[in-house]
Amino acid sequence: MSTAHIKNDLHRMIVETDDPDLLVQIRAIFASLLDDKDWWDTLSEEEKRKIEQGQLDLEKGHVAPYEAIKVKVKNRL
Repeated sequence: MSTAHIKNDLHRMIVETDDPDLLVQIRAIFASLLDDKDWWDTLSEEEKRKIEQGQLDLEKGHVAPYEAIKVKVKNRL
């Protein structure tokens, strides 16, 4: 796949979305990749705290099977 084709695909996907949260995330990813900063440094303190809590939960075995979560989410919708 050529660079031009990849750029066209990316451009099309960005133009077709109206989701501001997704666009903010894409912009952050690009900025992160183009910068020499560690991605961790781009996260908010709340995001860092949530990631660290997730790691602790995983280490303690506080996890749920993916299928169980899918069912739970489906039932809420």
